[in-house]
Amino acid sequence: MAEAPPAVRPTILDVDLDALRRNAARLKRHASGAALLAVVKADAYGHGAVPVARALRRDSLADWLGVALVEEGVQLRAAGVEGPILLLGPAGPAQGPAILRHGLVPAVYSLVFARALEAAAAAAGTMLGVHLKMDSGMGRLGFRPEELPGLFETLRTCPHLRVEGLFSNLASADDPASPQTAAQVERFAEMLGAVRAAGHDPAWVDLANSSGLLAHPASHFKMVRPGLALYGLRPSERLPDIGLEPAVAFRTEVAQVKDLPPGTPVGYGATYVTAARQRVGVLPLGYADGLPRSLGNGAGYVLVRGRRCPLLGRVSMDLSTVDLEPAGEPGAGEPVTLWGQDGGERVTPHDWARWSGTIAYEVTCHVGARVARRYTLDGRATMDRPLLR
Repeated sequence: MAEAPPAVRPTILDVDLDALRRNAARLKRHASGAALLAVVKADAYGHGAVPVARALRRDSLADWLGVALVEEGVQLRAAGVEGPILLLGPAGPAQGPAILRHGLVPAVYSLVFARALEAAAAAAGTMLGVHLKMDSGMGRLGFRPEELPGLFETLRTCPHLRVEGLFSNLASADDPASPQTAAQVERFAEMLGAVRAAGHDPAWVDLANSSGLLAHPASHFKMVRPGLALYGLRPSERLPDIGLEPAVAFRTEVAQVKDLPPGTPVGYGATYVTAARQRVGVLPLGYADGLPRSLGNGAGYVLVRGRRCPLLGRVSMDLSTVDLEPAGEPGAGEPVTLWGQDGGERVTPHDWARWSGTIAYEVTCHVGARVARRYTLDGRATMDRPLLR
């Protein structure tokens, strides 16, 4: 008889796929008829690419999915995820056959890659639909306006490539007051005109990320591609609130309670020393699970019994310590909220980002593979234990 898997550790990321789907539907309505490309790169920003993609593709709620890597697209195909998948990032020239084999849609971002795709499609005896990646003013991947003539000349020598889409990235859309967004929208529209004048007719034209979707209607074009907003997280509090629901919570529980006498050092380096007798909780997670090391020594807090409890000492790889005094006298096994609502208090990835000097995207992406994910869909919860797959 096969041995039953061990019970999951109490550090769990809860992903409400029902709320995720409601957010996707709300974002799609806000896009005024544009198609929805759901970005699920980086393991759906740390939330789990396969279950998130399945939920969003059900009933074709998401028209497209977006990934950064060929490997991410292959992972989705291996899990049975159907529908168009756009490679938003660069791929190596040798990956052309894999792109064709798994039915992925590549972004043509360089002349070298265009020729590699043409060779792969010609060898397979097929036409390959591609999207052109434009650099509309961000200075990263893609073709700048002055490079378009060279692109068009190369495409004339690539009879096995068919231009089906055009896209670019907004650099400052999370700041509604930034003039860069309007300038990029104008430049992108001009580049689209040049592409059409060269004889190409891309059906899928997209520029708006989550911020563009929420705050810049002129960036919507034919398709929008939200990522963070799907989870109910606006990239910036300066963006309009359209009623998105929190779709993610992160929780653990107290592993041990210690009543420490005055003068007791806590954690590596003895950076915190108790000034009086203090009730300290040991939490079974650390920076290997996604809790930023920079949140130690009182820079961040967790919620226990609806109270803010500061993190004490240094966050270590597997453990962290917290001041339990604000919560009264909780014992071992007491629930701890890392992100989410507890009583009248709430902690979000944006809080962690603000306390640690980064952005919510980085915070969510850093939740480690050791953390189990619990998914709720149609009101039913299922557990995914990444280490036990």
